[in-house]
Amino acid sequence: MYDGIPLLVKWLDVIDTSGRGDIDLSFDSIEILAVNQPWSPFGHSWLYVETNQPPGHGTNVIWAYDAEVNTIPGSFPPSVNCTYQTDHRIIVPLVTELSSFHVHELVIGSSDEERSALAKHRLMRLLAPHTQENPIFFHMINGSSPAFRSAIDQMAEVGFEMLIYSFGSGFNMESNDEKYIKQISSDIAYAKSKGIEVGGYDLIALTRQVQVDWMAIDPTTGKPRDSACFASGWYDYLLNRTLAFMDRTGLIMVETDGPYGGYSCASTDHVHHRNNDDSIYQQNILQGKYYQILRERSVYINQPDYYFYQGGSKTGMGYNEEQYSLPRWMDISVSRQGMFDDTYQRIPTMGWMFVPLTVYHGGGDAAQFEPLVQHQIEYEWALAQYLGAGVAACYRGFRLYDTNETKALVTKWVNFYKKYRSILIRDIIHVRRADMQSIDSYMHIDPYSNDIKGLAMVFNPTSDPVETTLPVPLYYTGLTDTAQVSEQENTWQSYTLARDYHIDLPIRLPALGITWFLIK
Repeated sequence: MYDGIPLLVKWLDVIDTSGRGDIDLSFDSIEILAVNQPWSPFGHSWLYVETNQPPGHGTNVIWAYDAEVNTIPGSFPPSVNCTYQTDHRIIVPLVTELSSFHVHELVIGSSDEERSALAKHRLMRLLAPHTQENPIFFHMINGSSPAFRSAIDQMAEVGFEMLIYSFGSGFNMESNDEKYIKQISSDIAYAKSKGIEVGGYDLIALTRQVQVDWMAIDPTTGKPRDSACFASGWYDYLLNRTLAFMDRTGLIMVETDGPYGGYSCASTDHVHHRNNDDSIYQQNILQGKYYQILRERSVYINQPDYYFYQGGSKTGMGYNEEQYSLPRWMDISVSRQGMFDDTYQRIPTMGWMFVPLTVYHGGGDAAQFEPLVQHQIEYEWALAQYLGAGVAACYRGFRLYDTNETKALVTKWVNFYKKYRSILIRDIIHVRRADMQSIDSYMHIDPYSNDIKGLAMVFNPTSDPVETTLPVPLYYTGLTDTAQVSEQENTWQSYTLARDYHIDLPIRLPALGITWFLIK
């Protein structure tokens, strides 16, 4: 149990004190809890229950009506069961000691969507504080030294903080080739001399063909699946290669494509599991351990799944690969809607978005932002909506600017983010969702600040000027009577809060205009 938050974290440790060493254990349920209707999803969801495992990895939170008393007329008592549930029973050799997954039980006590979101955000900031790190990074598609150093020079000019060797760049984090390691080490040293950290992408599981005796075995066919088993020697190989490469080159960030857990492996020869019965459990343990080891080294981690409680930093926010092949304005609009929706579930710094400076999965010239000088309006919108949301985006290409004009755009919004970073990484209050018919807005809040308590971003995605009034809810800023508001650091105006703690903010924006307001 924790101070300052109605949170219970529960798990089971099973220890063999007999010394026998031949006991098999099956974790059926880690928590079974009967609750009254309002606390369940069938009522008002006043009790939030999750596990510390990514969804779909064999662990489940199952809400149902209690079969024991469901036969009583007019009675529908809910219960929650937190369990390992797969297509077969999980049976694990106890040996000396085993631990289950963790269950997080958070009392919210409100059906208000915003309040519920803020409660979940507080849980995340408490149990996974590293998710609040939020470097501005660039996805580099060319791993050659000249291209790398040219990108580093641009990043240093405009204030970007991290370069990630992207997929398709030729980067190989598993290499032990001396010449290659020397090149990468030299390039990373150059980047660090400019104040920029470096990370890299690695496809570690799923559609990854490794040596045959490391592949996951399908229990039905007895043949290899299309991915490696993370409880085989593949785990040791991957971890050792990763750590050795980082030690020798100075790499401080990893972007892992995988692991995608949840599938079983029927091999009886893999070093870290016995057979199909314990394969999912052991893979989950080792997947978490992989990230924990990296986190102990303060490595920043982009991962494809919810490994936040194991040490992961960031995962995709509303990510859909086809989305980033849409025409630029469609991509920008859908992405802003996605961020608005996803920040109910996540703090802004948990997610990353995507800016296809060059062609990603398709879409051609209509989708890519290059040449940047020809698409300055769209480029500024991407910079403003992501940095203004405190959400990191993968700017994927080979350069950040191609003219002084585009350099000025990037510099403008990077400077804005860095100046107001302390509030831009705070929670978002959802003011008006984008519908492309009028203005839309979200607002960061920090009720504990002695200065700026709110920062609202406002967008006009229409082709017409807009003059309107925007109701801005200020309850969660902590302000009670009056608010001082400044548009883009101009004159401060005083507003009296209504009884429901909102103010009516006059908005005047040109077609495709963007503005922001400080609130204290």
